[in-house]
Amino acid sequence: MAERISRVGCNLIGLEIKFRRNRQVSAIYRALRLIFPVILVGTLADFVNQTWLQRSGYYYQTLHVAKWAFQLHLLRQYLGLLSAGTLGLTAILMAFAVSFYLVAPATPLVRDRLMAGVIAIIALKSLNVNRQSVLSNHSVQWLSSNLGLSGILVGVLVGLLVGNGYRWLINHQDPEHEHLEQTVGVVGLWLVVLTGLGFIWVSTQTVSLNAALLTLARWPFQLPHSLGTLLGFGLLTGTCQWLGILGPIASVGGQSIEAAQNLAAVLNHSGWQVPHPITLHTVVDVYATSGGPGMVLALLLAIFLVRHNSAQRRMGWYCLVPTLGNFNAPLLMGLPVIFSPLLFTPFILAPLVCITLSWAALVLHWVPAVAYPLANGTPGILQAFLGTGGNWGALVLAVAELVISTAIYYPFVKWAGIAEEAVNHESKIS
Repeated sequence: MAERISRVGCNLIGLEIKFRRNRQVSAIYRALRLIFPVILVGTLADFVNQTWLQRSGYYYQTLHVAKWAFQLHLLRQYLGLLSAGTLGLTAILMAFAVSFYLVAPATPLVRDRLMAGVIAIIALKSLNVNRQSVLSNHSVQWLSSNLGLSGILVGVLVGLLVGNGYRWLINHQDPEHEHLEQTVGVVGLWLVVLTGLGFIWVSTQTVSLNAALLTLARWPFQLPHSLGTLLGFGLLTGTCQWLGILGPIASVGGQSIEAAQNLAAVLNHSGWQVPHPITLHTVVDVYATSGGPGMVLALLLAIFLVRHNSAQRRMGWYCLVPTLGNFNAPLLMGLPVIFSPLLFTPFILAPLVCITLSWAALVLHWVPAVAYPLANGTPGILQAFLGTGGNWGALVLAVAELVISTAIYYPFVKWAGIAEEAVNHESKIS
């Protein structure tokens, strides 16, 4: 068995190393490392705002923040601005950085590198405009709601398009001509072409590019009462998160009504008989998203258990606070989990195992279904316990699933650390 695991590990490590050597992937990973501090600060601001300062926050309610904190309204405004000014520009930052790092090896001139990033930003904005403002010849209105964490994939795609195209033009420049004239020509050509593509999209489509990707991800999961539907939704959510579409993917019809009916049944009747024990909330949200989608809290524990990689452990400490509040963006981008073929398997597998175990426990009536509403930022390990009014069986199930998920993550985190060290060693030698 040990030889089999070792063989599988070697194959996955080799795949990860080969994947990271690719020029396109290397540019994406360097971009993720570049913007990680911005994402971390923005997420911490969002975490404090939502969980400590808002009435729906877990710490606001449990620590009675309103009784001892001053200037809550001012703090909410400030942290809201800080999180919007960082997380709200994630797609723009990714487009700029990916394009910049793709062009960097092709030219020693910082001007060309920066111009490639600037053009990527312009291209991304051209795909995020208010359709009616363009077609009605009024002042163009830009859409900012699609440029946050959910737009990472679009930012990467635009950065790859512009970076590779600009790099090709640089490699085919005539060395006998003035560099300024060629730069003006390259920039002008790119702006005309990309703006034309943006205009075609706006003229023919009713949504932005990012909204179109999210629409494709919205599968018809109506009233997910079957195990297959819950697993499908978990697979969809995990895949989208791994591709960089962070945040909520789709809302399942009827969930808020079902949650209200469950709560009313518990409050108005003796016992704990709820009309909808199997829902997206009672199974997936409560048991399969500890630390955020992907059971990221288990990933964090696995990082601390793998002691030989100090870089991974430092990243774990940086992301500890937001992960405990179920904000997973810093860890997904800083490790990174996004686009990592090695970490894709546990990132998908751990939630699916938790969904299966939770569904079985609810069907067999081993634990009651969650009925009480949960505050924002409630620690993932406590969600089932608090949502069931303090049922110890629900807590035991949540802890068991966290342990199982950590065991699933552990070997993959260990292999990811070995692959990262190998890639870093190669880069130092070269």
